[in-house]
Amino acid sequence: MIKKTCITTITILSTLLSLSAQADNKMEIQAGFAVDMGFGATALINKQFSIMVGNRGIAADYIFKQGRFNMDVPFTWYVAGGAYNEWDKGFGVRLPLGLNLNFEKNWNAYVQISPDLDFDDNAKFGAQFATGLRYHF
Repeated sequence: MIKKTCITTITILSTLLSLSAQADNKMEIQAGFAVDMGFGATALINKQFSIMVGNRGIAADYIFKQGRFNMDVPFTWYVAGGAYNEWDKGFGVRLPLGLNLNFEKNWNAYVQISPDLDFDDNAKFGAQFATGLRYHF
């Protein structure tokens, strides 16, 4: 189980980093802490690839749509697709729907809800909630 989890984690991270490097020669990283797969570290790479490694598991998402409500509202929104692997329970796919708030220079807070399909013993629908804080390097 541990070997499978480590291989999955390495595969997800290396795929996201290689896709990010291909998309743009200059890598833009936002890193911080979040509550998603338990409490852990989060990173947003090139404003498209989100990674979260927590004490309950790992999640990786690709942000495929984002936008603003209007200029008077300080929030932006996004829709992503991704997968997760919980250390003790299994894996699944999810569709994060979130809000970003750039509240200070280089600082970003976010909140998201992610409907998911868990492929543990039998497929079942659920939802995950996440919130986090990132700093832009």
